[in-house]
Amino acid sequence: MKSSGMSEADRVPAIQAGESTGGGGAGLLEGARVLVTGGSSGIGQGICVVAAREGARVAFTWNGNQAGAKHTEEKVREHGHDCMAIQSDLRERDAATRVVEEVEKNWGAVDTLVNNAAVSEAVPFILLDDDDFAELMELNLFAAFRMCRAALRGMIRQKHGRIVNISSITGSRSIAGPVHYAASKGALEGMTRSLAHEVGPYGILVNAIAAGIFDGGLRSTIPEHHQKRYLDACALSRFGTPSECGEAVAWLGSKRNTYINGTVIFLDGGTLA
Repeated sequence: MKSSGMSEADRVPAIQAGESTGGGGAGLLEGARVLVTGGSSGIGQGICVVAAREGARVAFTWNGNQAGAKHTEEKVREHGHDCMAIQSDLRERDAATRVVEEVEKNWGAVDTLVNNAAVSEAVPFILLDDDDFAELMELNLFAAFRMCRAALRGMIRQKHGRIVNISSITGSRSIAGPVHYAASKGALEGMTRSLAHEVGPYGILVNAIAAGIFDGGLRSTIPEHHQKRYLDACALSRFGTPSECGEAVAWLGSKRNTYINGTVIFLDGGTLA
């Protein structure tokens, strides 16, 4: 691994999720109604907390991690904003509609949708069966499709909206990773680009973030030797933090973003540079 004479703590930015960036004034998402899928841990939790810090009301979905959902809700409310923690299995076909309807019933509409919920497992391709492939696609791809479809109705009515899909560098480049996971993320990026063209005329911008390896969440599913290869290739010699993804999402999902559309942004510390 590259040596810079710096400790891991020295390399990580001082500003973490929930900390003030200083400067005062309105946040990037002041008054926005943000809906995040998979907000009980990892990147999703970081996105929720940064959005709250930037002035948003935050709704998020969770399924099995009740303790994590409670922690996310507490961190969001520390910033004095409304929070909705919605338990939902997004693999169910009508789940997306129910989630969006609950947010709209309480807050009127969704301004920013973040499709983050995903699963992964390190299974060799030759051992994958149809059920393995289909089950992963249900959450990683079909749930995002259904969430977009449900949220877009309100966004089109109000002629404004932002959608940010959390993808992965495995969906864009030929690197080691589970084949079915890479396929789901590649498809998500294709959907992002095409949808951006279709809904752009309504003032709705759709983008994706191709994330590298981040602390928490799906990192635990990645074999140690793959994590080491990532660190060796990463220009910053470290994993990302959930709040760093949250910072990027906050800007893409805000009204400050007026022209980035249909784009996949690499957030990997320079690993693929």
